[in-house]
Amino acid sequence: MVARRTGDLAGAEEHMRAVLAWFRDADYGPGTTLALAELGFTAELRGDPDRARALHREGLAAARALGDVRAVALALEGLAGTAAAAGEPERAARLLGAADAARASVGAPLPPAERHDVDRTWSTCLAALGRRAAEAAFALGATHPSEAEPAAGN
Repeated sequence: MVARRTGDLAGAEEHMRAVLAWFRDADYGPGTTLALAELGFTAELRGDPDRARALHREGLAAARALGDVRAVALALEGLAGTAAAAGEPERAARLLGAADAARASVGAPLPPAERHDVDRTWSTCLAALGRRAAEAAFALGATHPSEAEPAAGN
């Protein structure tokens, strides 16, 4: 995580691939969802939205299978980042709203130290949509989370 946040994307990817393999070998689902999210954010930052989307979707499926609402939220935040990067700021804001609602449902808001990716995505939404439209899309995602998620292939 530190490597990615300091710009060492190749190092971050190499390390997280090894961590993901270890978590999968250990059949440790929570670690697997985290590693998939980190790899997805790394792929997004490397300019590979298709790979990022695939990794976040895989993480979302794994999180749902575990019943881990916080991991579901993390995957939705990742998908929001890929939507923002793909020029879909309204979808990104809806996904952020759905993620925020998921976290709120289990009393686990995103800690300030872990907001980097969400804040980066939200800034893109604000710049593209303006505050009023971004907040409206966020609210829609929070109240209708199933409508926030992209259809298969998106």
